[in-house]
Amino acid sequence: RARFAQRMNELRVELADKLGRPTLATDGPSGRPKHEMTYNCYQPGAKLGRHLDEHHEETKGVKGWTMPTRRSVTWLVYLNDEWREEEGGALRCLPREEDQLSREVQVGSHQGNLQVGWLDKRHPVFLDCFSRPSGGAALYRLVNEGEKSSRSQPTGEASNQGGIIILSSHDFDVPGQPIDFTKFLAEEHRQSFEQISTSRLDPRFANKDNTNGGKVKKTTIAAVGDETHALDIAPTGGTLVLFDSVTLPHRVKEVTGKRQRIAATGWFHEDSQFVLEL
Repeated sequence: RARFAQRMNELRVELADKLGRPTLATDGPSGRPKHEMTYNCYQPGAKLGRHLDEHHEETKGVKGWTMPTRRSVTWLVYLNDEWREEEGGALRCLPREEDQLSREVQVGSHQGNLQVGWLDKRHPVFLDCFSRPSGGAALYRLVNEGEKSSRSQPTGEASNQGGIIILSSHDFDVPGQPIDFTKFLAEEHRQSFEQISTSRLDPRFANKDNTNGGKVKKTTIAAVGDETHALDIAPTGGTLVLFDSVTLPHRVKEVTGKRQRIAATGWFHEDSQFVLEL
């Protein structure tokens, strides 16, 4: 186990460099754990609905800002030898279509602001809750190289500010769950916006402490949604899986065989932008 932990630490440091996420490489203060590592097993018949492993701190209410770190990269190492396809238990990932994204696109987070959606199927949309002069929040995307924009705020239109394009019609306070960011966008962007997490596709997203008077109906089964471009990964022993915790929807298909599906799983954490001491 010590050798395995060392190998995963080396991988974490490499990812910090390659992904431009420097705080991935650091440990918790005073030797306290910062990153997660555990073992899990799915019994025959078990499955897990569609979900994301991390959401923007502001969507979790006040408690979202009390944690010093957040999940950044999800990892799994499967431990079952000679797993057969008919035994089920595949990890179903729902990535973007390859022709929609360039290899240079920045996803997941930008300067600590987490991604909450996509524009025109290819532009990551981020939520900024810190740098706005109004003290409110704004939705934005990054400016592509050579892209022109001369708009300015406040106009109800997108504006270009320091390499970003503001997409929201005005600065706003993020409401309690369930959250629909579409209504905060400028009118011309609403039809082309796709929110990553919704109460329909990821019920756990709407079941945080920050609910509207506790009136959100708790559910455990998420809608399947569009899985046209799904990628199934069989839990074959020795397979390493890595993906961004914020942007990749995924689920675990039912274990249909007679033995447990076993994996070492974990999350590499980045530091949060801000920690609120209650």
